[in-house]
Amino acid sequence: MNRSTELRAREVRELVAKHYEPGRQDRCKMWVWRTIVRPRYGISAATFFRYLKEDTPDDRRQLSLF
Repeated sequence: MNRSTELRAREVRELVAKHYEPGRQDRCKMWVWRTIVRPRYGISAATFFRYLKEDTPDDRRQLSLF
């Protein structure tokens, strides 16, 4: 994945973490995509959910015991 795509995916995940509320039906992930992410980034719903699913290199770091 390109560095710019990784940065965009990270920003999208941060927006979802900030605005998504699991217990509320009016603040679902589709609402976040429709009202916040799509106007800002112009990505499709499929791309949005792929960004939520993908790991960035920072997320893939394995912790070391030594």
